[in-house]
Amino acid sequence: MNRLLACATVALLGLGAVLSPGKAFAQHEVAPRAAPVVAPGTGSMNLADVPVWKRITLGSYKGVNQLRKALDAARVRIGDSADEILGKPAFHFSQARTDVDLVVVSVSELGFQDATPLGEIYRRAGELGLELCPAEVAPLLRLAYVNQPMGEFLNVAMRPIATYGGELVALSIANAGTGPLLIGGDGRPELALNRMAKLVFVRPARIASPNVRGQGGPE
Repeated sequence: MNRLLACATVALLGLGAVLSPGKAFAQHEVAPRAAPVVAPGTGSMNLADVPVWKRITLGSYKGVNQLRKALDAARVRIGDSADEILGKPAFHFSQARTDVDLVVVSVSELGFQDATPLGEIYRRAGELGLELCPAEVAPLLRLAYVNQPMGEFLNVAMRPIATYGGELVALSIANAGTGPLLIGGDGRPELALNRMAKLVFVRPARIASPNVRGQGGPE
């Protein structure tokens, strides 16, 4: 990792360790959104009323070499662990082009009012009908989300991928003011996220939603 990327990543993750990523950057919204619709008596959102945030196309790149060239051309800075898992066999690339709809939700919107383990967050999201993102979503979203506000940090909800050293890594996209970042972080199920932390999930096509806030794919 070059020195500039290291400084930017340390600044982001340092704040995250104290406040959690979501709380540290809670003043920035991903995109204009209406207040979340909370189902009566549940304390969590009504998924049917949550608009799609972005649509991206899986299968846009057929392998890691094409993807890395695209990230390099877009001047995306990639953290060491993120770069490592991009090349792991467990990081799958879709062979067919498939559109997926994404939503951004906070831990509190899922019904949690305190710091909550990642495994519990994923379980609740699944109960509401959301799905984990294929790992491929993270770099594609990084390429598509060119106007990410400075200071924003989004956790991509995904099954973690182990590094060669055995660390479980999940991907995040961020803007620390030094350009777009794609970084890896702790993906263990027991990792606790602050209630204001924001995560990206897949919204299945079976859940009707006519409103798409933005579309994205590699341009």
